[in-house]
Amino acid sequence: MTIEQFRSEMIGYACGAGKALMELSVKPDIKIEPEQVRKNVATILVILTEVTDFLQELSSTNNCSGSD
Repeated sequence: MTIEQFRSEMIGYACGAGKALMELSVKPDIKIEPEQVRKNVATILVILTEVTDFLQELSSTNNCSGSD
């Protein structure tokens, strides 16, 4: 497994966790403290930032490698 494959897999897991946090945060029948909602949002934003950074890095790596 290459480092890119490993990072891709880990980011996939992180996105799954972010999705679960988001779904729990918007359910009306589940009471969540406002501070916990803020923490969930911060976690989701970190995940999105990491995914964006990874995809940009992967894109630039593929463009520079000349592997068309």
